[in-house]
Amino acid sequence: MNKPDQKSLNTPESLNRAYIAPEIVRQRQRIIESLDIQAGEQILDIGCGTGFLTCDMAIAVGHQGSVLGIDPDTRMVESTLKRCRGMDYVRARSGDVCKLPAADDCCDVVTCTQVLLYVAEVKTAIREMHRVLNAGGRIAILETDWRGVVMCGNYPELSRTIIDAWDNTVASPNLPPKLPSLLRSQGFKAVKSEAIPLLNTSYAANSFSVNSIDWLIKNAYRSNAISKQEGKKWRDDLLKLGENGAYFFCLNRFLFTAVK
Repeated sequence: MNKPDQKSLNTPESLNRAYIAPEIVRQRQRIIESLDIQAGEQILDIGCGTGFLTCDMAIAVGHQGSVLGIDPDTRMVESTLKRCRGMDYVRARSGDVCKLPAADDCCDVVTCTQVLLYVAEVKTAIREMHRVLNAGGRIAILETDWRGVVMCGNYPELSRTIIDAWDNTVASPNLPPKLPSLLRSQGFKAVKSEAIPLLNTSYAANSFSVNSIDWLIKNAYRSNAISKQEGKKWRDDLLKLGENGAYFFCLNRFLFTAVK
């Protein structure tokens, strides 16, 4: 069985809906806080998506600085450029995290959000990030480990099947526990780790978890892990729990920061 193209499950429209969720807004704020971005700095944003973090960091560095966003999906590159229209110090282009389109020692800050789970050669990607940072440059990597999800539902085995289908179709699942040692092995110092919980206690349309339900089901369909009927049963159960005030979802994302 061929693995589905995970990136194709996301569209600019679906990502825009997910990225305005309050918990994801707070996540971006925490990334920026952790980096202590200064005016005039040069930033590389790997996996820029539709440009929310790119734009926020561009505001932080101002016209004296610059931000380059890269993403393998040209639709995302176009969305980032549209979001950052009028900011002539922001660029975006298609790029590969394992072969970054940047010179040695050229960046003060590198961010990499929800990218490395798609990458088979994670060590190569981290080595590339180290290469483009200048001495004393900072890095922030954000990843998720779906093994730790805690959620309501009357079909726990079906929930596990759907979530496992996600892990089974990405190149580097369950990555967060491995990242601190990988960063140190590639020369990074002052490695820090923190959890950023994504907690939803209502079935809100703009929440991270509700926005995740459809793409988790679509992935499980395409992986032949569940039937259409099972996907509908799972979604309907969660919706009913939400209507009854019994919905609960919590997942940790993990933020790793380090210095070259």
